[in-house]
Amino acid sequence: MALPSLNRFASRRPWMELRHGRDVRLKPAAAIASGVVIGLVAIGTKALIRDSIGDPGYILLMAAVVTAAWLGGVRGGLSALAATFVLDSLVYVSPGQLLASSGEALARQVIFIVVALGAAVLIGTRRAARDRLADALDETAQLAEAISDRDQRLELVLGASGTGFWEWDIVTGRLDWSEDIFRQHGLDMMGTAPEFDDYLKTIHPDDVERFSDAIAAALSDGSLLDIEFRICWPDGTVHWTRGSGRVFRDAAGSPVRMLGTGQDITQRRLLEAERDRLFAEERRANEFREAFVDVISHELRTPITTILGLTEILARPGRTDDPDARAILLNDVRAEAERLHRLVEDLLVLTRVERGRLEVEAEPLEPRRLLERVVAAEAPELPSIRISLDLEPHLPIVAGEATYVEQVLRNLLSNAAKYTPEGTSVVVSARAEADGVAFRVSDAGPGLSEGSLERIFELFYRDPERARSVAGSGIGLFVCASLVQAMGGRMWASRPVGGGSEFGFLLRVIEADDELAEAGAPGSTHGG
Repeated sequence: MALPSLNRFASRRPWMELRHGRDVRLKPAAAIASGVVIGLVAIGTKALIRDSIGDPGYILLMAAVVTAAWLGGVRGGLSALAATFVLDSLVYVSPGQLLASSGEALARQVIFIVVALGAAVLIGTRRAARDRLADALDETAQLAEAISDRDQRLELVLGASGTGFWEWDIVTGRLDWSEDIFRQHGLDMMGTAPEFDDYLKTIHPDDVERFSDAIAAALSDGSLLDIEFRICWPDGTVHWTRGSGRVFRDAAGSPVRMLGTGQDITQRRLLEAERDRLFAEERRANEFREAFVDVISHELRTPITTILGLTEILARPGRTDDPDARAILLNDVRAEAERLHRLVEDLLVLTRVERGRLEVEAEPLEPRRLLERVVAAEAPELPSIRISLDLEPHLPIVAGEATYVEQVLRNLLSNAAKYTPEGTSVVVSARAEADGVAFRVSDAGPGLSEGSLERIFELFYRDPERARSVAGSGIGLFVCASLVQAMGGRMWASRPVGGGSEFGFLLRVIEADDELAEAGAPGSTHGG
């Protein structure tokens, strides 16, 4: 049931009934005068009736006192009593008769005076009480009308901001909602609010515990409830709301109800999320730009400078070199050119990641031939380490892109050569697992620290212990992880039980079919 509007306190019914039942009020002087006039009318009426039907006694006089008391209060009743008694005694009883009147007549006069006096006081007091009640009801109606006007303005303001009212009976668990609260939950406004336990089921599972903790805190220490959380609409959509409330307690201090407001903040949350996304993209773009500048100023400058210096030596006029010395220089030029080529490849991948355009169309690859080719090409280029292969027989075909897989393997082997002592043994292995083929590059070097394992694939991150002694930009492993992810795989780093480091990645298996079997040779050639 919807929470009744605050206008319910502004009912004008008592005020209207009062207006219909009220009569004229008299001031003190007018009340006394009206009492005297009513007394005179009563005496005159008595004279008329006495001539026709006989003496009516004190009936008319009593009626005059009652009427005057009702119109003029106690003053009017007493004035009518005095006027009727005096005039009745003067008009109908002579002084001699008054003195000689019987005891019965005297008793009637005394009884009249006492009864009339009591009636005047009682009726006058009743009239005064009625007037005070009328004034109070009138004032209450005016206050209620003022409150109604204020509440209408308040509801208008709150409605414009999408804010609704709710009340929770803590003892019974009953919830009362305004129409805005129903609207914020995607429910029929003519329906009934759920019980509190049922309402918890509408809150997003990830926010239920936080919401319950906030409610418990408000109930225990009396703090104000102020929480933003998600709710699940019946149509499956998720919306944000902000709940604010205050706990009310009984005389014993126990919480009995909570009253508060709810506001739909979905649009604000969406704008904040979009803002945060744009800020994150901007920060990431700045990081990419910094990485590019760093690589240009440090990593790229070294091979370029070396190549320029060696080519100048080789091209020096009149230089005569023996073939062995020239071959050594040319090998150095080729090695630096290869290093430059790999850096450019990493920068190209980095640029595509920055633009969100790193997409890979997976093709069938034969792991064995691919690994044999990469190791055969890299072993002479990395003489400081001893590279060996450990391949499981009959490896299945995997989905990937040959150029990118080669780039990942070259980066991992290059890192092994850079960060391990000379002569370290490096094993390149491949094993079929339940969810794909796992490629591993393991070394017997000093290994990674526990802290580095969690951050090793972050852009620009470098192991603090190694960054002091080995130059680098901190983009190689980030590029590797990005390439593997683009090929639909996953990458990891670990510290084997026997020591050293292990970098691995997993690519999914392509199930062989007749068509692939017939095209196996071309596929294998492309992959290897």
